[in-house]
Amino acid sequence: MSLEEIARFGRKIIASGLTSSRFGNISILQGDKIFITCTGSMLDELDSSQIVAVDLKSQCDLDKIASSETCVHRAIYQSVPCGAVIHTHSPYAVALSLLEKDAVSPIDSEGIAFLGNMPIVEGGFGTDDLARSVSAALKSHRACVARGHGVFAAGRSLSEAYAAVCMAEHSAQVRYLVKSY
Repeated sequence: MSLEEIARFGRKIIASGLTSSRFGNISILQGDKIFITCTGSMLDELDSSQIVAVDLKSQCDLDKIASSETCVHRAIYQSVPCGAVIHTHSPYAVALSLLEKDAVSPIDSEGIAFLGNMPIVEGGFGTDDLARSVSAALKSHRACVARGHGVFAAGRSLSEAYAAVCMAEHSAQVRYLVKSY
């Protein structure tokens, strides 16, 4: 994995409508370092100055400029065997996280077969509470939704994490549209 891959997936996330402007973040794990987008970065305009390497095991000085969700990414890597994490503010998933109680349950065939339920987790953005709830949910689910905030997905690669956030938003959109009929 490379920093160019992070930038490529940043463009894909924006082009797919999974988030907009400066919302969301992307990271990859390499050894004991997490390469993560900086806070306020526009995902479709990433360059090497907007990606920093933070420690896997503990906070470091670069956490101050890294994504506000760095503690969540760190907790995921410490709990889930994965190499990449993507967080988006996908509109239909966010909407359903405000309408549903415990989980967003796909009703489309692909979502049922490949994604399964997405737990709705609690915790303010960038908090240890959110880090604990997201990392716990991703131990047994491909994606979860932070209530009112967005989708978190982990994968062995950025491709896997991206597929999960795409599936999460597609399934949320189908469910939302059917429920609104």
